[in-house]
Amino acid sequence: MKQVRAYIFFLAIAAAAVPLAAVAATAPFNRDLYYGLRGDSDVVRMQEFLRAQGYFSYLRSTGNYFTATLDAVRRWQKANGLSPVGGYFGPQSRAIANRMMGQAGSAPPPAGLSASQAGGGALSLSATTSPYKGKIAIGYVSGWGSAPEFESMTLENKTAGESVSITGFRIENSRGETFVVPRGEELPGLYPVPKDPIFLKPGDRATITAGRQERQTNFRENLCTGYFDETSSFTPSLAHSCPRPDVKTLAHLSDRCLEIISAVPYCRTAPPTFPSRVPDDVCNAYLSAHFSYVGCVADYRSRPDFYSRHWLVWMQRDKEFFRNPVEHVILKDQQGKIVDEYRY
Repeated sequence: MKQVRAYIFFLAIAAAAVPLAAVAATAPFNRDLYYGLRGDSDVVRMQEFLRAQGYFSYLRSTGNYFTATLDAVRRWQKANGLSPVGGYFGPQSRAIANRMMGQAGSAPPPAGLSASQAGGGALSLSATTSPYKGKIAIGYVSGWGSAPEFESMTLENKTAGESVSITGFRIENSRGETFVVPRGEELPGLYPVPKDPIFLKPGDRATITAGRQERQTNFRENLCTGYFDETSSFTPSLAHSCPRPDVKTLAHLSDRCLEIISAVPYCRTAPPTFPSRVPDDVCNAYLSAHFSYVGCVADYRSRPDFYSRHWLVWMQRDKEFFRNPVEHVILKDQQGKIVDEYRY
């Protein structure tokens, strides 16, 4: 019996110390692995790879990507010159792991890298860092809401004089989910034209909300967009900055008409019963022509302050995108290179 137990113990020790040569014979890593995966066969292979490298010491390889595995991945990434050291086993990590296993030619190089860059030595920062780094930055990430409409983040243009299109930028969370920044409307609500790339001008910011918006549009705010929430709900709320007409220039209108104009709230139409219209065709024609989004744009579009520096974008999700207690958000450009990161 003692001999049998000793033999079983020997087998357990041998299984826990898989030589690198055995790991090298396995298939390459061809998909990203991340915190939260359970019972995953590729995570088992990654754990065995890290065990052979001396970074994973858990008793057995479970296929669960939790704290012990996350810590092992981070230490391995740091030792191999990867940046950021976030514990996400993505394209950069896979390229190095495949090369170390002698499988570099079996897996495609990371986006934006040549095969020689992916296969030789630690990846250089210049190969993985976007030319937009320092130009476009994550301002904040708010992931503490219990519903997606209360989760948001901002992107900001930090340059002194360069406009940057963020359409096609990718936002990645720690679970490996990705949101690609869509197109939007520089001047929304007027023409059925194809949507424009979202350009952030110097000093502009975009607020990206995880939840839905029933209009299903993304747009730059202007002096008149406050009219939109008269018929649709918006989270975050819209600015109500619609200009008021100067009644001194409206001497041709009746006193009662001027009273109605003064009583209409900002960014709201003047309904036929508010407060109580008079049988005055000139007044009614003025109210119909100017107290609407279209009328507001026609009146004030030429003002130098018509366009705001704020874009509103919605992910149109029914579930949360950002984890509540901790999160690691990575912003990548259209070529998959890292623009900025944010942790909380």
